[in-house]
Order: sequence, then C-alpha cells, then structure tokens
Amino acid sequence: MKFDRKNILLDVDAKDKLELFGIIANYALKNEIVDDKEKLVNAFLERESEVSTGLQDSFAIPHAKSDFIKLPMMLFLKLQNPIEWETFDDKPVSNVFALLVPSKFEGTLHLEMISRIATSLLEDEFTNSVKNSSDIDELEKQINKAMEGAY
Repeated sequence: MKFDRKNILLDVDAKDKLELFGIIANYALKNEIVDDKEKLVNAFLERESEVSTGLQDSFAIPHAKSDFIKLPMMLFLKLQNPIEWETFDDKPVSNVFALLVPSKFEGTLHLEMISRIATSLLEDEFTNSVKNSSDIDELEKQINKAMEGAY
C-alpha cells in the first residue's frame, strides 16, 4: 500500500487520546473515508480497551477495523505535545500511525500494514528520522519505504 503525503498531519494539538481520535475522525469524515465520525472514535476506543496500541519511544499505532470504513487509510500524526498513553516504556506518545481498515481487509491488508510499521519501528534509522523530522518530503519517503517493507 502506497502512503499518501496528504495523510501526514504535523503539529497536531490534542490534549489526550479522545481528542486525538476526534481529530482523526474529522479528517476521515472530510476525506470521505467514513460517514460517521462518532463510530470511528468509538472503534478506536473499543480497540484501546482491549489492549493499548501504545508502543515505546513515543510511538503508538491505534487502529480501527469496521464495515463503516470505506477505504483503507493510514495517517501519520506528529503531536505538538506528548499525550499520556499506556506504552511499554511508560512514556507519553507524540508520534502516531493511525490505521483505518474496512472489515473485508481485516486479516490481510490490516495485518500487513501493522506488521510493516511495527517492524520499521524496530529500526533506529526509521524511528530517528520520523521522530526528528517535520519535513513532509522526508517523512513521506521514510513511511513509503516502511510500507514497501524496505526496513
């Protein structure tokens, strides 16, 4: 799956996960990925209630899978200020890869997207470049490299 640079949101102002999920839902509604932003927020919250999607080193990969999601999409959000999130290193999150996946892709594309991002987050080159860059071109290049399985 090719990552689209328009899905890079920098300097996102969210005080907590709920507000962040609302920002993602508004973006998805505006881009016609969903028709109901509340359903998307609730899908993120439901997933978080099962097991936290916070990782470590300031990263999280929240994801929503449902029939109401029209097209698969991945967003990268860089937050203005870190927010509390249950993570492996007990540190807040400021870099978020949000995955929105229609149910029909649940066992295929969904797993591939998570796997490629999670694997890339094990690589210092990727994590350092994503954490330390606010350059859309560089971020797009690194994220597409990750989605191609190049890490």
